[in-house]
Amino acid sequence: MERYLWCEDSKSGYQFWRILFKAVYPDIIVVTQNNNSQLSKAVGEIRDDGNIYYIILDTAIDNPDVLRELKRLNRNISGKNNVKIIKIHSFEFSLLSFEFLEQWVFAEEDELKEKRNEILEAKNLFVKLIKHGGNTEELNEFKSVYHYSSQNNTEKISAKLLYEITRNTGFETSKSKIGECFINSCCEWSNRQEDDICGLEHKRLTLSEKMKQLIERSVIQDALKEVGL
Repeated sequence: MERYLWCEDSKSGYQFWRILFKAVYPDIIVVTQNNNSQLSKAVGEIRDDGNIYYIILDTAIDNPDVLRELKRLNRNISGKNNVKIIKIHSFEFSLLSFEFLEQWVFAEEDELKEKRNEILEAKNLFVKLIKHGGNTEELNEFKSVYHYSSQNNTEKISAKLLYEITRNTGFETSKSKIGECFINSCCEWSNRQEDDICGLEHKRLTLSEKMKQLIERSVIQDALKEVGL
């Protein structure tokens, strides 16, 4: 029996899931299907072949494209006991929900952290809203207070917040690339300069330790538990 994780992301999200599962569940083979449509099509072709397929899909339901593909995927897995959906709001939100995000990215008394206080405040409120099912009125108020367009869905806001918090650090994460300091043991950042000091300077972690903390201290843990991991 083989175990697979399929995702739709082919960029930063895929990079993250591939490395996380390699570190924590090395027997699970991570494969990108490149986009939601291809993922749903591939799931529709799964048969009872003795293998187990974990499907990780963004569930930010205020994004019409995501909602449509989620409904399609649910139809395609009907009756397939060897297919399990790992429900994550979005890859970026997984990192935003990480309890130690600020402590990792910023050193103590870091001027950069002080400059980003408003962004960090927005992140904390946003995570609470998403985790506790904030309603449309609450989300609209959040967008108004923190100057997000009414057209921004929560997936886009997650990506923007994560980038704004991590930019110009070894953790800088965008849609196209995840920060090297998320996916390497401490101080293996290839472009690291002598004055690049983060919150892990005095308590450096291995990649395995990072991945375990990222699971245990974020929404990822409950999502994995729901599918028996």
